Amino acid sequence: MQKPFNKVVINIDGHSSKIENQREVLYQICTCLKLMGLPFEIYKANRNGFNSLKEDMNQPDTLYILNDSLQYHICESPCILICRSICWVQAAPKENTIGIITQEMLLTGGQYLMALIYRNSTVRQFFDEYAAKTYLVVNDYTSENMDTMHRYSMAMITWNHLSKQDIHFTTNFHTSKTLPFVSEILKDGLELLSHPDDILIITNRDICLTKESTAIIRAYMDSLNLTSCYARRVDIRSVPGVLSYKDIQQYPSAPGIDLFAFRANDLCIKELLETNLYLGRVGWDSFWADRIKNELPYKICYHHEHSSDWNTQKGSEENIHNIKIISQKDVDFGISYNEYGPYYEKNI
Repeated sequence: MQKPFNKVVINIDGHSSKIENQREVLYQICTCLKLMGLPFEIYKANRNGFNSLKEDMNQPDTLYILNDSLQYHICESPCILICRSICWVQAAPKENTIGIITQEMLLTGGQYLMALIYRNSTVRQFFDEYAAKTYLVVNDYTSENMDTMHRYSMAMITWNHLSKQDIHFTTNFHTSKTLPFVSEILKDGLELLSHPDDILIITNRDICLTKESTAIIRAYMDSLNLTSCYARRVDIRSVPGVLSYKDIQQYPSAPGIDLFAFRANDLCIKELLETNLYLGRVGWDSFWADRIKNELPYKICYHHEHSSDWNTQKGSEENIHNIKIISQKDVDFGISYNEYGPYYEKNI
């Protein structure tokens, strides 16, 4: 495969947007570049003045991997921005930016960095550098079950922690007296979006978010120019408290899909609004994922493992409804009798 660049220059030093775990991040970057066979150098600042620095940051046929620093802002050559998730300073992509990666994304693997280098395409450009907000919308209803209320409370604590780190993040509730259709929650959430750069996140009520989650979602969607994506949770038998991105990497991803992120112009939204599927019942998450296609390859949310109504007689009526609706659609997944229990007369 032809190399996309002749050389790579790395500069993630400095204090304006200091990278934590700098040695580990640098090691991961260098390992990726060696695997790709790309020559690289770690930039050392000189004392020859601003013009010399600008020249160094704009060499021909060179890729720059930079943090949000003076070097990034004067670089007009292709570059990848390495940013912090905490404290989250919203990264402003430029026309020469071909990727945005948070340091946490790098610490769990370099495949994404390699993909961005080979892709070598401009990231999504913001309409307004600092106007974007991220809205979380969940369904809110009261339960008399203490275990359920505990899980709801734990999730809400994590959202509160996230809002302290990402000042552009807010939590919002869809209220209903009965189990709602997910299309109703989506409709409520879309009404919050007022800016092209806004992102809407929809999860189940008991899904905990890591404090790095919104930065990772935004970096991933912006780098690949996506208008939607989804993420799988990790299940933890007993959640000990608020966990970080690093804390949950030891757990395997669960089959369930519990987080969906949208921008208002996503093409699949129209069909999702028109397809009435019950929240928390069989197939709704698989159907949404089938339409969105883009899976976030990072573990950013977690969940206290528990028994559920969806695979019992209690949830059978709504399950049969969902199966009937999905069976009328063209989908790339199946729902089997064995997997979902004895209450279904029809399989997809």
